[in-house]
Amino acid sequence: MGTLKKNVNVFNSDVENNEGYKYSTHGSLSSVLANKRMSDEIIAFIDVNAKTLIDIGSGDGVYTNVIHQSRPKISITGFDPAEVAVKIARKNYPEIEFSIGNILENNTFPAKRFDVGVIRGVLHHLNNPELAIKNSGLLADQVVIVEPNGNNPVLKIIEKVSPYHRLHEERSFSSSQLKKWCQENGFVVEKMTFIGFIPMFFPTFLTKVIFFFQPFFEKIYPLKKYFGAQIVILCRKVK
Repeated sequence: MGTLKKNVNVFNSDVENNEGYKYSTHGSLSSVLANKRMSDEIIAFIDVNAKTLIDIGSGDGVYTNVIHQSRPKISITGFDPAEVAVKIARKNYPEIEFSIGNILENNTFPAKRFDVGVIRGVLHHLNNPELAIKNSGLLADQVVIVEPNGNNPVLKIIEKVSPYHRLHEERSFSSSQLKKWCQENGFVVEKMTFIGFIPMFFPTFLTKVIFFFQPFFEKIYPLKKYFGAQIVILCRKVK
């Protein structure tokens, strides 16, 4: 739990300094485009018949609200262990229910089930990501997981040298590892995609170049599997 507490303090500090997370509220073009690509894929994965959704690790609520704007008929709830982030989310998006909770502690999150759970960019910050996947099955029948692409060798280098990645104790996981954790905790993996090629906090000119070619890159399987930016998994709890 010490690692988690340290991470929460770091994220609270981020929110206080930026009135939200830097990559979501004051992001560069690269952050804006990279995050939009993730949001688009998440929304495409959500079941058309879903009526309720839980955003697990909702942070400052920016991307929870993106889902709300795209799917306004879904009742959305978000929770996060960073209390400062939750406070800002409640202030900015009063139509969405936000609470303080920790996916690693099942006595802290909502005591009801949802049609869909979203775990966006959360697992690589946790000291027990497998437990988070297991606990997500207590919350939702369908779960959408978004994680940095741990198959990407460039990302592995960035994690070791980037001050931001080191401060936030980020570590990525391979697609096979994520799939294994899902299957071992009662889920069937229904779909897996590799998306995006734009790194966060990347120079604007290079971002524009990559953005132009990104749709073509995403059609080349070996390229996107090993050099794509994100892994997106749709899994469903076995009943």
